[in-house]
This record gives sequence, C-alpha cells and structure tokens, in this order.
Amino acid sequence: MNFRKKKYVHAEVQAGALSDILFFLMLFFLIISTLASPNAIKLLLPKAKTGQSIPNQIINVSISADLKYYIDKGEVTLEQLEGAILAKASTLQNPSIVLRMDKSISVESMIYVIDVLNRAKVPVVVAVDKPAAGQ
Repeated sequence: MNFRKKKYVHAEVQAGALSDILFFLMLFFLIISTLASPNAIKLLLPKAKTGQSIPNQIINVSISADLKYYIDKGEVTLEQLEGAILAKASTLQNPSIVLRMDKSISVESMIYVIDVLNRAKVPVVVAVDKPAAGQ
C-alpha cells in the first residue's frame, strides 16, 4: 500500500450564475424604490438643524418653484386651496398639514399660503431637509 500517492480533489465554485442573480435582485430593488416614493413631487426643501416627527394623518400641501399648488398628489389652484384643505381635513379625525415648498419661492407666496392654511384651523408643519452629518 502506497499512502503517498493520494489523489487530491480540488473543489470549485461556479459563481457566474450567482452574479446574474445578484444583478437582477439589485435591479429589482432599484426599480421598486423609485416607485415607492410617497412624495412624488420633486422639490428642493430648505435645510434645518432641528425637527420632530409628525402624526400619521397628514395632508401634504406642496408648492413647486413655478408656484403650482398640490394637495397630496393632485394639483389645485390657489383659489381652490382652502376649500380642498377643508374637504380633505373633514375626512380625517386628527389631521395635520405638512407644508412642503421649494426653497426658491418668495416669502410673500409662502406667507399667503400659510394664512390660507391657518384659516382652515388645521395644525401646520413645514417640511425641511435634514442637513448632512457634520453641518
């Protein structure tokens, strides 16, 4: 018996199929993450160092840079804003308004909308971007 002449079996792992599966998973999650955006209206929000969370029953009011007004994802005119807010708030038990506005709009336009929202007697929270770490 010759014990020195053993045949060694080398193990191999085929990774070609694994990389294909990982690519398709990454592609799937990228596509799903773009579809799951709750705030589809693209705005550049101002930054703030402090902030707090908001209640679950919210009404999103957005103002774009070209002064288009949105309630949730539906566009409304400035004249329809107060009536639409009151109609939407009447369907919720404890509503709050999250005001999302582009940072390039004028202060006068912002104050006018805040006055309209205050007349509706619903609490208003202004949405801002969180600053990057270290700022």
